[in-house]
Amino acid sequence: MPALLNTSLYAFNTFPRHLYPLLFVIFYVVFLHNLLFDHQFTYNKRIILCFSSLAVLPGRHLNACATKPQTTAFVTTSPIDYSKHHVSDEVLTKLIELADHSALVQRRAQMFSGDIINVTENRPVLHTALRHLGDEPVYVDGEDVMPEITRTREQIKLFSEAVRSGEWKGYNGKRIKDVVNIGIGGSDLGPNMAVRALLKYRHPELHFHFVSNVDGTHIQKVLSRLDPATTLFIVSTKTFSTQETLLNAKTARRWFLENAGEDADVGAHFIAASTNRKAAMEFGIREENVFEFWAWVGGRYSMWSSIGLPIALSIGFEGFIELLEGAHE
Repeated sequence: MPALLNTSLYAFNTFPRHLYPLLFVIFYVVFLHNLLFDHQFTYNKRIILCFSSLAVLPGRHLNACATKPQTTAFVTTSPIDYSKHHVSDEVLTKLIELADHSALVQRRAQMFSGDIINVTENRPVLHTALRHLGDEPVYVDGEDVMPEITRTREQIKLFSEAVRSGEWKGYNGKRIKDVVNIGIGGSDLGPNMAVRALLKYRHPELHFHFVSNVDGTHIQKVLSRLDPATTLFIVSTKTFSTQETLLNAKTARRWFLENAGEDADVGAHFIAASTNRKAAMEFGIREENVFEFWAWVGGRYSMWSSIGLPIALSIGFEGFIELLEGAHE
């Protein structure tokens, strides 16, 4: 045994230190696999019983096949149907116990308190604050960020209501009929998905288009169907330096001026969601039409911020607030 122990210690000490995280992941996966494998027969048998029961007893998926373990780790009151998944109550309970013994609870608390948990960019991750509608302060580096969030929400409210009501006019006095969001990654996927999913609630006189592909055929296809006098462009880029987004934005601006005339008011047809107010203004966007968001807003979670402006334009500001409330819950 001592010889075996010495051999093991030697092997560990000579293992490259930069591969320690990989070694930890391997041990973790093996542990998790063994945990689930112990219950493999149980949940395989259970899933067969579930399928046969579902065919005979309507609503079975809400009880025997989807009962929730009695644990405070479940904070939702909505029923969860995992009757067609290879998991049992016992396995799910053990997974939650595993989560409780991991750093999950601590990391979650750090996220809500504004600690730096995005270690690659050395930033907090506070998309939760964007969905927060209460009066409680949320701090980043000792500063309450809620007043800024509330101010930007009010800016979104006023602008979206002006466009939807027809009060906002283009360069020749016509109301906006088409909205083109130009962005990539999180500045495209979130609002694109939400607008499409909530199409039933879209303003009947507004149509929405999303341009993300750097291939020029994409934006040319969109522009070919539009009237510059009734089109509004939203340039969505955190730093206003994303090359793909800027290329498409410049293409849209060139198309607008070629068709509307060099003296046409670019500011009436271009707005921005960005942290870089100066660059947006140099592009031709009015200062009051730069909708701010912040460095601690991660791209994939940014639809709750001013990046979600197309959503507010589509379903109305009240609908946008309902979306935030649902996400907050």
